[in-house]
Amino acid sequence: MKSNLKRTLFTSVAALGFFAAVGAFNGQNASAKTYAKVTSNQPLAMNAADRNVNFTGTKALYSKAGTLKGARLVAGTSTLSNLATSNSSQDNVRAYRVARTNRGSIYYKVVTFDGQYRGWIYGGTSNSDFGGGLVQYATAKSAGLTTDQQTGTFKIANPGTANDGKTVTYKQPAWTQYKIGRQITDSSAYANTTFKIDQAATRTREGDTWVHISATDSSKSAANGWILYSGLTKVASTTPTTPTTNKSVQIILTDPNGNQLRTISYTNANAVQGNTLGSVNGNTWSLAPNDASSITTQINQALAGTGYALSGTMANGPLTPDQVSALAQSKFGSSVTIKTVSLGQGTLTINPQDIYGNSLLSQGANTISQSVNASYKDLGNGKTDPSGILNSGSLYNFQKANSAEYQNLMKAMNPNWPTQTKNDVNAINTTYLNEAKKEYAATSLPVLHGINGEKVSGSTITGQVAGLKSPLYPQFVKEGGFLWGLVGGQYVLRWYQISYTPASADDATYGSGSVNVRFNANVPSSSNYVQ
Repeated sequence: MKSNLKRTLFTSVAALGFFAAVGAFNGQNASAKTYAKVTSNQPLAMNAADRNVNFTGTKALYSKAGTLKGARLVAGTSTLSNLATSNSSQDNVRAYRVARTNRGSIYYKVVTFDGQYRGWIYGGTSNSDFGGGLVQYATAKSAGLTTDQQTGTFKIANPGTANDGKTVTYKQPAWTQYKIGRQITDSSAYANTTFKIDQAATRTREGDTWVHISATDSSKSAANGWILYSGLTKVASTTPTTPTTNKSVQIILTDPNGNQLRTISYTNANAVQGNTLGSVNGNTWSLAPNDASSITTQINQALAGTGYALSGTMANGPLTPDQVSALAQSKFGSSVTIKTVSLGQGTLTINPQDIYGNSLLSQGANTISQSVNASYKDLGNGKTDPSGILNSGSLYNFQKANSAEYQNLMKAMNPNWPTQTKNDVNAINTTYLNEAKKEYAATSLPVLHGINGEKVSGSTITGQVAGLKSPLYPQFVKEGGFLWGLVGGQYVLRWYQISYTPASADDATYGSGSVNVRFNANVPSSSNYVQ
């Protein structure tokens, strides 16, 4: 008898406890938020250079894993998007620790090379490769040596102590490896030292050329290191420069300072040694059209990828009048020097499209377009209002201020159990989501940088574009409760962003304006909200 009574009392208490809990979840005070816990935290064991990464702009940076209690925002996604497309190597990023939470998420601790930003960022669910908010990144790329770089002898143009990339040498091209700095801090003692170039590299962000130099005098080897190619001056050769045949003119292409870049030979089978390449009319020298066209093509091909061109506006430009005059006066069996100009940096703006080629709409506000409204049958004002509408901007401001309108709406979304909301939540969410798929946040639009006039393929563009995302869009999602949220769960208002992944792009030319890039829309899961 006592046993049955005890069992009955236990059952009654359990039932009361269950329904009390259900009531709590259906009231306006939901249960306390649960936080993730770190199950492992250790240094990354990869080679240092393999831990160079870049931000994707889809995840924010926090003082600790973002789902841990007490995590503070260090840098938002907009800031990280700007860093991702920066043209300064000081904004390169190194990952150095990895942590896993009890929810299976991977977080990496990272720091920018200049030390301005340091924190933890979501990296996906596998530590076999960087994901989520990070992508592996090559801070510099090897470059082939030109003939002049291979055969020439050089000096440091302006010896001294300046830390400007052109005055002293570095252990690696500046800011391409974390905490790897100068080889020497003063090059004054090496003013008369001659060097040979044995390696070349291009920094990814700036696109400038760095070379590794070695002293011809082994006693000066302490200065061996990396320096900007523009920081060197070529030592004049004592060996006369001669053309390959008496029927050719050797054309020596130099930078504005006279440093040799390339050498080509222009040959004419009918040429006579000593005759000029062109002709003169009064005081004006000119080239025959066929000669001018052929020489221009050869020079432009030789200068491709050097950062220099015949004119200062774009690559593949025409000969200037002065260059024509110098070439025309040169004689078969001799040489002529043609100075080039440094090309400026050109930009390429992305014109985002969906996968079908429909242009996405630029949105300057932090939420999707204010002209898009979702229909609510109950705004919680005590009336049934089938025509009631609410745009995302109003909803965002109401929630931020915790206004009476917001409180009434959330009561309408969560009436006392078991009563169901009169609002069609799926339809409301779909309206906002469909609009988000048509828009992109203007502040997330990347801009590509390269040599003005240089062509770039669509496949290269898709590999460089990162960080495009939609404005914030609202969704009502159920959280908490029992039986997988079927009982006692509450609708809460969350804000999300779609991240866009480039699928294809047109070929383009730096400095030409914009290029069409087609994107896949990656809709986040309900648990992957921004705020």
